[in-house]
Amino acid sequence: MNAATGDKVEATAGSIQVTHRNGMKETIENGRFRMEDKYGRTIVDRKATMADLNRLNSL
Repeated sequence: MNAATGDKVEATAGSIQVTHRNGMKETIENGRFRMEDKYGRTIVDRKATMADLNRLNSL
């Protein structure tokens, strides 16, 4: 849990998932970036970029 932002970050060897305090989720798994709203609806589903990985790792 990031105390400054309230984001919950879960990382394993092959994936990273960030759950924001507003309920949105961002996940990188198997080379794919996926963003979901707080209701679980997919907003973005595409190939992950290095910028995505760097941003999620910085949280």
